[in-house]
Amino acid sequence: MWEVSSGQPPFNNYEHDYDLAMNIVNGIRPKIVPGTPLEYKNLMKQCWDADPSKRPDIKTL
Repeated sequence: MWEVSSGQPPFNNYEHDYDLAMNIVNGIRPKIVPGTPLEYKNLMKQCWDADPSKRPDIKTL
């Protein structure tokens, strides 16, 4: 979803390595692009929830 709103892959200015993977596991997320509609922004944040059971299902997406 972030890639759709930004037009580029997330973390494209970082090395895709163990450190990035650990940062993502620990909650780092890309900054949401200004102007992203609120509903889309909220849905994106729900998809990032660390608890998979709290993420929206495919029907919601």
